[in-house]
Amino acid sequence: MELTVVQSSDAYTHLALAGRLDVAGEQAVGTEFAAYAGAGKSLIVDLSQVSFLASLGIRMLFQGAKTLFAGGAKMVLLNPQPLVEEILQTAGLTELMPITHDEGEAQTIAKG
Repeated sequence: MELTVVQSSDAYTHLALAGRLDVAGEQAVGTEFAAYAGAGKSLIVDLSQVSFLASLGIRMLFQGAKTLFAGGAKMVLLNPQPLVEEILQTAGLTELMPITHDEGEAQTIAKG
């Protein structure tokens, strides 16, 4: 699992995750992801290269979104693959972490 900063502005940070967000994936990027969530800026999280999402990955995203929400910021999920999107929708997390397939829309949501 890899975490890359795509863009950073005053309003938000755009991250990209790539790989499997399972136990090993969460261990690889969880601490760094939590630091970005704790920084207080909204996050756009590109999931287009995430091929698998396990419960620990869901927890990592959920905890980050809760941290951001508590500080008045947002997390927007961008371009998840169909299986990953289905998992997130089934888990009922799309209210807290909206999903979009349009980067401009993600930026608008993140800016609030």
